[in-house]
Amino acid sequence: MVTMKTSAEGPVPAPAPAAARATIDDVARAAAVSRQTVSNVVRGRGRFSSATRDRVLTAIDQLGYQPHTGAASLRSGRTHRIAYPVPGAELRIDNTIMLEFLEVLVDATRQRRHQLLVTSSYGSPVEMIGDLIRTRSVDGFVLATLTEADPRVEFLAERQVPFACFGRTDPPDPQQWVDIDNRAAVRDLTTRVLARGHTDVAFLGYIPNGRWDLERETGYQDAMTAASLPATVTRTAMAPAETEAAVAALLRPPGRPTAVIAGSDILAAACYAAAARIGLRIGPDLAVTGFDGTAISRLIVPALTTVTLPLAQIASRLVDRVIAQVAGVPHDHGEILGTTVTWGQSV
Repeated sequence: MVTMKTSAEGPVPAPAPAAARATIDDVARAAAVSRQTVSNVVRGRGRFSSATRDRVLTAIDQLGYQPHTGAASLRSGRTHRIAYPVPGAELRIDNTIMLEFLEVLVDATRQRRHQLLVTSSYGSPVEMIGDLIRTRSVDGFVLATLTEADPRVEFLAERQVPFACFGRTDPPDPQQWVDIDNRAAVRDLTTRVLARGHTDVAFLGYIPNGRWDLERETGYQDAMTAASLPATVTRTAMAPAETEAAVAALLRPPGRPTAVIAGSDILAAACYAAAARIGLRIGPDLAVTGFDGTAISRLIVPALTTVTLPLAQIASRLVDRVIAQVAGVPHDHGEILGTTVTWGQSV
């Protein structure tokens, strides 16, 4: 029987009952797993395959299940938040690779029912990290743009706080990192450019800010040595004016190269601009390659040949490493992921 309310205009139907809220048992049935497995996936603990996790997360999305993470946090002491301390230099508007990494890192934490807390440094590199640890605001940290003997790594390792790094750490520091082989990637790319008939090939890179800069430069030198060809290396600071001057000098005749292996997509774009100013066509007159595979490589014309990083995969592996440490099942060994060459019309 339906109960009706009345008003001056006549009877008013009672509101329809709200749809039943999905339960953990509904998710378990939809994903064909146990109730405990759903709980483990939501809390990021226990052992399960990536395929099982994906099935559970898909069922959660489809059913609109809302796990009671607040109550779980009270019981376990976990916050389901991961911090990403960002050095100020990373947030430059032209640092597209790290801005794109931030985007995929947010997505990776969301897929695992966690939140990403992005923080900037104040004072020393570890002051903000120390505050987050003292207030128990996060479960762990993801670090990027590592420096030699990075103080953040030492600080977290001494306190046995879960963390994972985009970039390698040296023993005896914990080997909780995911990285690419910069040297091999540039060596392979340079070899491919040489195979297309270029013999006067130069490298344009940054004054080293981290080991990746040196590794990319070394990869180029490896390929040139293997081909018994002289290497020409130009280094520049990150300031746009200094980069512009360095590229202009590199492309000034005589001795102008026929191909430039750039250490980043940003440096490759600087080559495009310098070539346009002196009437060189990218591709026919000057071959240019980049590194990172950022949006820049897809927006400049002609499309840039570049080394593309598996950013989404890197972010996922980093988040999984932090969650595994929180759950007490760390994997203390680094991991190198492969890159790909995305071919454009710039070579």
